[in-house]
Amino acid sequence: MKNIRIHILLLLTLSLSFSTFKCIAQGVAINTTGSPADNSAMLDIDATGMNPKAGLLIPRMNTTERNLIASPAEGLQIYNTTTHCFEFYANGIWQTITCGCISAPEAAGTISGTATVCPGQNAVLYSVPAIARATSYTWTYSGAGAVIVGSTNTVIVYFTVSATSGNLTVQGTNACGNGTVSADYPISVNSTVPNIIGQPINPAAVCPGTGTPSFTVTATGGLTYQWQEFISSWNNVANAGVYSNSTTASLTITNPPASMNAYKYRCVVSGTCTSSTSDGSATLTVPFPSVTNTTTAATCSGTNPNITLTSNLPSNFAWTIGTITGGITGSSASFGATINQTLTNPITTAGTVQYIVTPTSTTGSCVGAAFTITVTVNPTPTVTNTPLTQNICTGENTALVTLTSNVGGATFAWAATETANITNFTTGGTNTIPIQTIYNSGATAGTVTYAITPTANSCAGGITNYITTINPIATGGTITDVGSYRIHTFTTSGTFTLCNSMNVEALVVAGGGGGSDEGGGGGGGFLTGTLAVNAQAYTVTVGNGGNAGANNGAGTNGENSIFSTLEATGGGAGGQYQNSPAPQIGGSGGGGGATQGGSAYSGAAGIAGQGHNGGCGYSPGYEGGGGGGAGGNGIDANSSGAGNGGVGLSSTIYDGSTIYYAGGGGGGVNNTGTAGSGGNGGGGNGGGNCVSLYTSSAGAANTGGGGGGGDGDCSVQCNPRAGGSGIVIIRYPH
Repeated sequence: MKNIRIHILLLLTLSLSFSTFKCIAQGVAINTTGSPADNSAMLDIDATGMNPKAGLLIPRMNTTERNLIASPAEGLQIYNTTTHCFEFYANGIWQTITCGCISAPEAAGTISGTATVCPGQNAVLYSVPAIARATSYTWTYSGAGAVIVGSTNTVIVYFTVSATSGNLTVQGTNACGNGTVSADYPISVNSTVPNIIGQPINPAAVCPGTGTPSFTVTATGGLTYQWQEFISSWNNVANAGVYSNSTTASLTITNPPASMNAYKYRCVVSGTCTSSTSDGSATLTVPFPSVTNTTTAATCSGTNPNITLTSNLPSNFAWTIGTITGGITGSSASFGATINQTLTNPITTAGTVQYIVTPTSTTGSCVGAAFTITVTVNPTPTVTNTPLTQNICTGENTALVTLTSNVGGATFAWAATETANITNFTTGGTNTIPIQTIYNSGATAGTVTYAITPTANSCAGGITNYITTINPIATGGTITDVGSYRIHTFTTSGTFTLCNSMNVEALVVAGGGGGSDEGGGGGGGFLTGTLAVNAQAYTVTVGNGGNAGANNGAGTNGENSIFSTLEATGGGAGGQYQNSPAPQIGGSGGGGGATQGGSAYSGAAGIAGQGHNGGCGYSPGYEGGGGGGAGGNGIDANSSGAGNGGVGLSSTIYDGSTIYYAGGGGGGVNNTGTAGSGGNGGGGNGGGNCVSLYTSSAGAANTGGGGGGGDGDCSVQCNPRAGGSGIVIIRYPH
């Protein structure tokens, strides 16, 4: 057997030697089949079919012998009988390929580590003493939710939030098997959360610097307490200052200041692993009210400031009165939510009232600091202009009106209203009332009323009226407008007042003379002219007609009519029978009388430029002559009867139509013949003739016509008649 082994080694040696020289030669094969070596192997040993079976032994030595190998080649392999390991030499050191076991690891010792953990706790360290012959460690946990990291005698365990309690064990392992498992190491996962069953509630309010409010939390399972306050964030409170018992179930606050009002509090109740926090809604109330109004206000005299009091907290208010300036009246101490007392300023400059307001909180009845509100009471302005009127003529300029007030710096607003026929005025404006050219197209004075409201310091005074009277061109008499003329008709005496100087046309007719028994009355004097009149009042006299003669009596002259320089003479009275009295001279002369079977008397003369002469009477029939008229002599009586009155004069001054004035009265008749007719221009008809009974008539009113003559021996209807009243008519372009 030994020889065979030698031969094999020799053959191997020769083959190796040969292959050294034959790099391309095939490797050595050792087998029972005769198969060649695999091309990739220099030595290919195949034990298939070999009996008895055998393996390959590499050099065996202990560690001491291994270390005696001189200059080991890189990759040299041995089996170390000391360590029972296959080793190879590389990088200058012997390195283990693998080791064989002698026996399984010993039993595991006692585990050490944290016995109680919290859900979600991380990196908890557990260890066991090193186990002999163990090449690895197997750790096992019977509970759920534990992650074990490591396979040595020390591991780290991560517990999830859903981890449960369980037992931790370990055993050593090697190639020979597993060692005995350690005793159970119980781990408790503490999942109990503190339960708050009573939230802290708000304590009763306390006033600043008083009281000991407290907050209490009720919890089960809690181990520790920590109170927190919220200002801008949640912060732990410590037992200092106003705080005590900050780590107990009841936090005490002693004499909290006003600055702590509305602080919120909560408690963190901690168990072994977790904590619970109260809801944080508990609030400390330390009410210290303060008035939040502005320090000043203003009002007008006679009104109230209407100040609604406000505070930083719901509060009630009371006030007293401080300093008063300017004699202000109406203020008094009181209480309420609004200062609405009526304050009066008796002077023309501003005065003040100080209201000292003290708030009291509705919660806790805490009294805040007094707060002063100064109310300025401005005076009520009035308009102080004097006079408050002016007068102008139509078409004239008004005077500039600079408005004044009792209060300095006042401004004014005004609105104007007018009466009928007033035009071209300014209807409204501010401050000065300007110069205006205002017209009055009416016959009477009109007005523009300026309602002025003064304002100073936002206070409006009462309305004051300033009145401008606009007079028409003239007044007096009955005024009518015809075409382009304004006409003033005076049927009775009156006043003609002019606002401006101007030229006017005038007709002045005096009263007619009264009729007598038998002569007719003369027409009133008739004058016309264009007059330069001044802006003044003129007396206008309208003469009455002369009286009628009584039975068998004599009439009287008419009265004069006067305007300015025009004076018309009243008509002359008719002559009485037997010329006693004789007819009278007048504007126009009266008609003459007569006697039965005797003398006939001449009529009276008229005033030159105003009228004409009366007619002559006739005898023997008692026929009277007609009175003279402004336009012609009275007609003489004759055998047929009495004379007609003289014709009057016409005028178009009134309305442009021709109107006659100042006609003479017709003569009266006694026994026979006809009575005379009145002259055109208002002359009255004569009466008489006891057989025919001619009815007499008076001169027409406001014509200046002479009265008709008559005969008192006959019926009343035949009596002499009065003269007609005069008239004055004035006109001017309009």
